[in-house]
Amino acid sequence: MKWKHGAIVALAVVTAAMPVTAQSPIRSERVQFARGATSSTIRGSLKGYDTVDYIVGARAGQSMSVSMQTSSTSAYFNVLPPRSEEAVFNGSITGSRFDGRLKDSGDYRVRVYLMRNAARRGERATFSLTVGVKTRPGSVGTAPGPVGSGAAISAGNRPAYCRGEASQQYGVRPNYIRTSPAIANAAGIMIDGTADQGRNGIKRFRCRFDARGRFLDVMAMTRDGF
Repeated sequence: MKWKHGAIVALAVVTAAMPVTAQSPIRSERVQFARGATSSTIRGSLKGYDTVDYIVGARAGQSMSVSMQTSSTSAYFNVLPPRSEEAVFNGSITGSRFDGRLKDSGDYRVRVYLMRNAARRGERATFSLTVGVKTRPGSVGTAPGPVGSGAAISAGNRPAYCRGEASQQYGVRPNYIRTSPAIANAAGIMIDGTADQGRNGIKRFRCRFDARGRFLDVMAMTRDGF
């Protein structure tokens, strides 16, 4: 009986220290690099079961650095590689700084969260997260453009693809979506547009594709985010 009681206590301690990400809705934001910069700093906050994925497009062979300062001893970040939920860095075990050379090209996710015991108490944490990507360790280069996943979309099909993705995001039919001609630059391809949500007004957005034409996301261009 004593052994069972001890086992239950030990299990409770381990469970309390686990991250909450497996049972929490995860909000995603893409990290934006200023022109010519190789790093970006994001300031934010978490409360309870909040979890945020900061998405960083990078290429194999580049080096990535991530560091976080926070008001809470229960706030951490993990680094997840493209198309995988298995972290290559676990902050709750390793600490508050990651430096590594990347093996794969694609979207890496820096996942910020509170440990389960703190989340259950509804604790709040503010944080400052700095993410850097360089062409090779110790060098200063141009920050990469984001890298999409899936098959490349041909130039002729991108406007229709954009309208379809935007119609899902804004909850309207594709014929209520208007798009402008595509604009290409070193970071990728952009298609600006509007979604007519009736009483909720006209919402501006931007569809983004990487330099090879692979879809990235629909980015809201209005203050309300929708």
